[in-house]
Amino acid sequence: MTPIQHTEPARTGEHVLSEAAGSRSREAIVVASGVLAAGTVLAMAADGTYVAHDPAASDGTEIAAGILYGPADAREGPVPAVAHVRDCEVNGSAITWADGMTDGQLGTMNAGLINAGIIVRGVELPVGVLAVEDPAVE
Repeated sequence: MTPIQHTEPARTGEHVLSEAAGSRSREAIVVASGVLAAGTVLAMAADGTYVAHDPAASDGTEIAAGILYGPADAREGPVPAVAHVRDCEVNGSAITWADGMTDGQLGTMNAGLINAGIIVRGVELPVGVLAVEDPAVE
């Protein structure tokens, strides 16, 4: 499955189809690095900041945790931003995820978003499961 990528800059909140009342769906966050467009799929780093979701990582940033509400430029260091992190529906053709993702990675990304209550509409994504560590397994 080929990821959908924008050819023009995404506008703030362009990806939102519906969200919970008030600001329940949104959270003030800190973007750690990079230049990210509105609608970028995010992951939470170990220090609690957010970065672009990286399906090939193994440090926790391979788990999708939100979608950036407006653009963020963190080239010179962490910056405050707003993200949808729960209870919303988004237009799948208006969000951006990593290039070249496999169906398995797309499924895992989708599972992470679903786990947060973020439903992607308008595109078919594979159904995935999040890997959960079993503390009984040594």
